[in-house]
Amino acid sequence: MSAELAAVRCSGCGGTVRMVAGRSLPRCLFCGADAADLVPTEPPEGIEPPVGQLPFVTTADQARETFQTFATSSIWYPDDLRSAKLELRPLLLPAWAWSGEVETHWTGLVSSTTRSGKAPVAGVDHVRFEQILVPASRSLRMSELASLGAWDERALTAFDPETCEHPMELSELTRSAARQRAQQEMEARHRSSIERDHGLRKIRVSSLVTQLEGRPVMVPVFIGAYRYGDRTFRVLVNAQSGRFVGSAPKSWIKMFAAFTLGVVVLVALVLGVMACSGLFAVAAGSG
Repeated sequence: MSAELAAVRCSGCGGTVRMVAGRSLPRCLFCGADAADLVPTEPPEGIEPPVGQLPFVTTADQARETFQTFATSSIWYPDDLRSAKLELRPLLLPAWAWSGEVETHWTGLVSSTTRSGKAPVAGVDHVRFEQILVPASRSLRMSELASLGAWDERALTAFDPETCEHPMELSELTRSAARQRAQQEMEARHRSSIERDHGLRKIRVSSLVTQLEGRPVMVPVFIGAYRYGDRTFRVLVNAQSGRFVGSAPKSWIKMFAAFTLGVVVLVALVLGVMACSGLFAVAAGSG
């Protein structure tokens, strides 16, 4: 590693970032931990280098605008979330992009007018996946990476860590491990698709994955993490498409107030109905 390029690992979440020369991190990009929790580290050996990187298309201002839109998208979010000045930082994430074909032989049960209410069905399905992204680090979940949407790999450019202008997370996943995770993901997605498309109540499958090809790449994101109470919430923006992924706390004060108001309204309605019933009873008796 270049003497000017330092890598740090968060002792809290395990996220590892290699910084640009002359820059430092005030806190962990992945969990928001303070700089005191970041310790120097070295990149793992035997990891295949990326074949290229995708460029940043979305700007930092646009990324912040998407967060502000998100922060005001629900009345249940705390008011101070709407005024939060979350700093979204650019980051290159290592991932393995896989393509392949899946053939799945399946059997299952569907709803039927039979005595048991079920009927057996079976079939064979084929599908091709052009891009299954497997995160090459421990800090990002596959579901988060998938939620960021598809990436246009036609924009792939050469990657040189020594001249890169953005901080990058260190890859920690070998080709064989990434291949296994990609295969499992393809099989799981195909199974879910078959189950949904055929309305199956139960399913058993046997899948064969072929023509599996993978390439390590760096994908651009804007990332931010903030703590609310004792929980950490992460925000991600696909810096190629601008797609936003994030979660936020719910305001228990607002939810309790809404619940209380609902109870008051319900009690008032019940009392009103009872009062009206009593008046009708009195009117009927006097008649």
